[in-house]
Amino acid sequence: MKASRGLRSPFASLLAGLAAAALPGAAAGQADVHGFVEGAFGVRTAESSIHGDAEDFTLQETRAQLRLTAYGDAGEAFVRLDVLQDHVAGDETDVALREGYLRFTTLRDLLDVKAGRQALTWGTGDLVFVNDLFPKDWESFFAGREDQYLKAPSDAIRLGFYALPFDVDLVVTPEFTPDRLPAPGDRYSITAPPDFGPTRRPANTLRNAEWALRLSRYVGNFTASLYGYHGFFKTPEGVRSSSDPGAFFPGPPPAFHPIHPELSVWGASLRGSALGGITWVEGGWYDSRDDRDGDDPSVENSSLRYLAGYERQLLSDFNVTLQYYGEWMREHDAYVESVGGAGAEDEFRHLWTARAEKMLHYQTIRVSVFAFLSPTDEDAHVRALVSYKVNDDVEVVIGANVFEGNSSTTTFGAFDEDDNVYTRLRYSF
Repeated sequence: MKASRGLRSPFASLLAGLAAAALPGAAAGQADVHGFVEGAFGVRTAESSIHGDAEDFTLQETRAQLRLTAYGDAGEAFVRLDVLQDHVAGDETDVALREGYLRFTTLRDLLDVKAGRQALTWGTGDLVFVNDLFPKDWESFFAGREDQYLKAPSDAIRLGFYALPFDVDLVVTPEFTPDRLPAPGDRYSITAPPDFGPTRRPANTLRNAEWALRLSRYVGNFTASLYGYHGFFKTPEGVRSSSDPGAFFPGPPPAFHPIHPELSVWGASLRGSALGGITWVEGGWYDSRDDRDGDDPSVENSSLRYLAGYERQLLSDFNVTLQYYGEWMREHDAYVESVGGAGAEDEFRHLWTARAEKMLHYQTIRVSVFAFLSPTDEDAHVRALVSYKVNDDVEVVIGANVFEGNSSTTTFGAFDEDDNVYTRLRYSF
């Protein structure tokens, strides 16, 4: 048996201990214990140039989750623990603290404090993110695990200030937490460049702490929000030579390491009732602090990212959602010149998404199809799912992931050989 990296984090371990210590006192009020046991199986349906057989498992695991919540006059303590045996990644049992935090109010209930390991989210998009710079788990997302696992946890302190002209949320993450990305191996057919070493993460120093800020208030039928983020790109959007971590050297490389360049994001969103449904718009300025001039080919340029969406119920228990997402690379001319023109990325990137979801048989059956389509990247990803709640405790899920793309360098094209179908059986208690 092994513990996950998150469970070994000093900050997470400290707060998990505090939560455990607080549980007995909080239990004087109320304590709840819930969880589930789940088996999940998935197989590749496309021929793989790496794995060969299309029938290889992409998902073969048993998971148990325990959720313990204790309430008291002083506040709330919460622990969510996952025990996972993943046969695709190896047969060892992994114990992960998914969440473990204390939550309480102070200053006459004007300040809400939530400290510990937690899954964080904000913004307006449906599976598309602009100002949500909290970590994501894309490996789980593409493999067919439940959507809750797209949100990777962070060891953070969240402060909520209320009774002001607007609500204020401030999140401080002492240790940089990157996205969890699919890795070459038994589950996926993607390959890593042969001359690339392991990813270098920012050092765990006070200077490298991440912070995220949101100001929001109601304006008529809409919620208006302003956002700020100071930290690093969540995915490795830069490379450095192993011989000199401060510079990029073209030509025959000794070995390169992916890095997380410095990033600041400033944005805004508006979401509310309009046009007979729910409408939202969101935008964010991505300030790549390591390459503001755009002339460093080894670091992602700054960009403007924007999103618009609309959701409407067309029939009883039948909802449809449409979204448009775009990216505008800034200093594109300097970027093209720095890479010599050949193989340069487009100045604009476009992505469309559509979701159709229907509830059937007294809302015990859910049928959902979600599609991503990028005309500029010439790739696509379709997620289809049918779930059936046998009763209050048992749920069966059957789903599929289909990828299409002309290039292994685009978001979905990289998984062109990883089409899969999966099933999950869960017993909740």
